[in-house]
Amino acid sequence: MSDLLDILTGIVGERHVLVDPDLKSAYETDWTRRFTGEARCVVRPADTGEVAAVVRACADAGVAITVQGGNTGLVGGGVPAGGEVLLSLGRLTGLDPVDPLEAQVTAGAGVTLERLQQ
Repeated sequence: MSDLLDILTGIVGERHVLVDPDLKSAYETDWTRRFTGEARCVVRPADTGEVAAVVRACADAGVAITVQGGNTGLVGGGVPAGGEVLLSLGRLTGLDPVDPLEAQVTAGAGVTLERLQQ
């Protein structure tokens, strides 16, 4: 696991690979507080290139990934079952202008509904 942690740290930087239980805990429980699991670590990439590199590194190491957006789900889908790398997309906060003609907007995976509605 330390080899994988070194690779992940090289991809996203030391500040964005969380291994301390106190720092991981907010990511390991869903918004409702009904679902809880434990991740090997939490990795917080800043862009899609880093996401791809993290996924590639975990695949090469044979380590499962749980992907988490804003961790506001109600069914526990973003909570690790046990031992996976938790891939938090919370830093992907790009938000394009609303296209009123098409009635659409492109939002990054980490954009909260509150920010989108604003």
